[in-house]
Amino acid sequence: MQRTVSLLLLSLFAVAPTALASGSGPGALFDGFEGGVNKGGWTYNPGDILETTGGNPGGWWHQPVADTYGPIITSTNPNLSGDWRATGVDFMRFDAILNALDFGTGSGFEMAVLLRNTKGTPLPDDDDYAYLVGPNIPLKGAGWKTFNFPIPSQDTSPVPTGWKGGWAGDVEHFRPGIDWNDVITSVDRVEIHWLNPAYFAIFQQWNVGLDNIYLRADGTATLRNGAGGNPATYVSTSTPDVGMTWTSTIDIATPGHLLSVVAVSLGGPAAGIFPGGSLVGELLIQPNFFTVDVQTGAHAFPLPGSPSLFGLCLATQGATIAPTGQIHLCNALDLVIGG
Repeated sequence: MQRTVSLLLLSLFAVAPTALASGSGPGALFDGFEGGVNKGGWTYNPGDILETTGGNPGGWWHQPVADTYGPIITSTNPNLSGDWRATGVDFMRFDAILNALDFGTGSGFEMAVLLRNTKGTPLPDDDDYAYLVGPNIPLKGAGWKTFNFPIPSQDTSPVPTGWKGGWAGDVEHFRPGIDWNDVITSVDRVEIHWLNPAYFAIFQQWNVGLDNIYLRADGTATLRNGAGGNPATYVSTSTPDVGMTWTSTIDIATPGHLLSVVAVSLGGPAAGIFPGGSLVGELLIQPNFFTVDVQTGAHAFPLPGSPSLFGLCLATQGATIAPTGQIHLCNALDLVIGG
């Protein structure tokens, strides 16, 4: 049975990134920009291009004419905003390339990652932010370069080692009464800076690119139960992370049922569907689903190790099978695949 389960799950993931890629909060992400898909909504201006070839490898994000002192690529995607401490974000990596700029080779310009709390307003005056400066940006014509930025989301000190804070009145220090904890628990915007945020430089035209943006976080399993009439007996017992085995249990002893079932939807969540007949209860996932496992209460699903699954959302629902053959629906678990 377990071998069959693994094959079904792999076949589901083969189509899932397009069908199911959505999010419900800050979490893991992998943006390879394949097929013209920009999961994180990374942007500089309307002239951004999602190239299909020439990346590292394949597709990539391309800004051919950025007229600035140092490009700032941003994401305000809801999938990346919220409490990064709660979801265990701990690492960010991406590849970058500098094809051209007007002056010099890019030497002396440092790459940085900046996390911004906008307070929900469009004006920057009330923003608070924290940033980490990394190594020199890729030199002009040198090809792709990989950048790694640890994100110490669990650090509760005022300012983690190596990080700096800032606001409109001071680009190197938090404003009075604000520290790292205020930012990491309320991230509204993620920014990739091609210049130390505390520095300024001459305006010039840049031709830059990004690929393989990878944000690592724990996977999550969120209970959902519609109108609340289904028994809430379908429970996640491990974290759904790539390369690991995600486990769950369903109580069959209390109702005196024989078997348990976990279904994974191709269409996402639903509510208010009461099929009747052999199905008892509220169907909480779109009915075009795979039944990927039938067991006696304990379920285990090996998750492939592909980083393309980071941030993938899966709507799943448990059920039990009575001696009469009736299927009694339980609660749903909405998964966000992490790593």
